[in-house]
Amino acid sequence: MAKNVCFAKVIEMLRNSLGIVHPAGLELNRPGTRDAWLGETQQLDFGVSNVRILATRLTQLLHTERSKAVVIHDHVKGLPFACVPDFIHTSASEVLKLGHGDCHTKGLLMVALLRAVAIPARLRFVTLSTRFLSGLIDTGSQTMTHAMTEVLLEGRWYQIDTYVVDPTLSREAREQLFAREQKLGLGVHAYGDQDWNGLHDAHAQYAESDSDSLPVVDWGVDHDPAHFYADESHAALRRTFGVRMKWVLGAHLVNRKIEQIRRRGDSALMGSMF
Repeated sequence: MAKNVCFAKVIEMLRNSLGIVHPAGLELNRPGTRDAWLGETQQLDFGVSNVRILATRLTQLLHTERSKAVVIHDHVKGLPFACVPDFIHTSASEVLKLGHGDCHTKGLLMVALLRAVAIPARLRFVTLSTRFLSGLIDTGSQTMTHAMTEVLLEGRWYQIDTYVVDPTLSREAREQLFAREQKLGLGVHAYGDQDWNGLHDAHAQYAESDSDSLPVVDWGVDHDPAHFYADESHAALRRTFGVRMKWVLGAHLVNRKIEQIRRRGDSALMGSMF
């Protein structure tokens, strides 16, 4: 872990010394900032009917941006968590058709739905320890890139990733972690946030109280995964062909493991009702 942390910090120092500015520099509430995070991209295709209609249906009876953002969060959270190997070429409308997603793809859908109802939103990319995936997959690396959503409400950017893991998986994963006396694993942090009420930041994959789980590097904000990874300053984060092929196979195994955990959670819930 120490070598990976040092390597990530060296990258960050080089970026700063070369004058490479993070997209995060745009997050200040300067003129035009709000409009800068409302547009449509090839991946953020919220003009497509299935995304546009869903956004309208979810929010048409609500009157505040905060309440709209929360109901969109809850809907995306309700979609099953599952790995999508080719998240760079998957659009928001395709995520809806798939009916499931991971941090990149569910985050993409979250941003698209928010922008569809004129609420500024974007993705923030960070490097996390892969320990939060223990029990699901051995990635062969000690760190990985994680995507979170940021939404602008009443002049403040709120950062959230509590929509990534669905309620059944979240509940069962935490129960297993507590039983094993572990903090991280199965896609969540045992003491991370589980929901979002629109009034604070909310993180499920790490906990502010656990310094070892916090992001190693903050890569800044961008519109979508395709735009972020196409940036030459993020070239080191791109997956090689071999890694992509490994992840295609690994994603299948992860999704099968997730279904086993989720079914166990569903069975336990049904049993408690009788």
